[in-house]
Amino acid sequence: MGSPMRDETGNATQARLLQALGHADFEVLPGLYAFVSMDSGAKPRDDALACVRDGSAWSELVPVEAPAPPMTFRIFAFHFDPAHDAAGFVGWLHAHLARATGVGHIVVCGASARSAGGHTRGGIFDYWGCPADDADRVLAEIERLRERGRRPHRAHIGPAGGCLLCEALGGIAGFPIVAAGRRVVGVLNEAGGAARGHCVFFPRRHVPRLEDCDDAEMTEIFGLIARVARALDVAHYNVLSNNGLRAGQTVFHAHAHFVPKPDGATGLVAQAGLGVVDQTGLADELRRRLGT
Repeated sequence: MGSPMRDETGNATQARLLQALGHADFEVLPGLYAFVSMDSGAKPRDDALACVRDGSAWSELVPVEAPAPPMTFRIFAFHFDPAHDAAGFVGWLHAHLARATGVGHIVVCGASARSAGGHTRGGIFDYWGCPADDADRVLAEIERLRERGRRPHRAHIGPAGGCLLCEALGGIAGFPIVAAGRRVVGVLNEAGGAARGHCVFFPRRHVPRLEDCDDAEMTEIFGLIARVARALDVAHYNVLSNNGLRAGQTVFHAHAHFVPKPDGATGLVAQAGLGVVDQTGLADELRRRLGT
């Protein structure tokens, strides 16, 4: 039976997996490892981590010493705390490390000695490997993620306990006002920016969602976004507004994010592979409903 569908946004998935990583046991194995050819019918070495086959040729992943083969790996591994759901962890971390470090990885999986339960509870154990020459960068990025995952979850409310953005109008740490109009304010998202220049724009009056803004507020939001984009001389950026829990809204004061995209690893990261939605007939339906 497949796992149940998750009603989970990308942000929620990342937050869940960061917590799983932050609370996992993390081990970096000493020395270097490499895939070494095995003789036909030979028994794996006692210190082999895995055996793999390419056609009729077998190799085993084993510790190596000088002179080492051309391709060597540093090996690391995770054991997860059962209190934290790690479903989807391998794909998420592999994609993040590839973007953040530009380094490819190997992952080999096998039965865990810790538990006979499901794979998110220790039943499957992963060994990860990265090229030895790039290991310092990769391990440093993992430690950065682990530190983020250990931080206590903070509700998106203001320091006084009210609406975060309403309180930002009066000035609070982490959200300095950088652009202002009659109806709309823009703050720099120092507290949780996805890229340098990440700003949040919102109406001065408290309205929960974007469709609750009037036309003048909407015009001013995008006018201020354009002014900031020009001021920062940003060539690539995203403008995003989450509305409703399922869409990832966590501050229920209508707002839009302006997120510069200086490179592939910084700013918003698109989730690939969602497929194409059939929109047949929708254009005509919208024209009828909107009177266009």
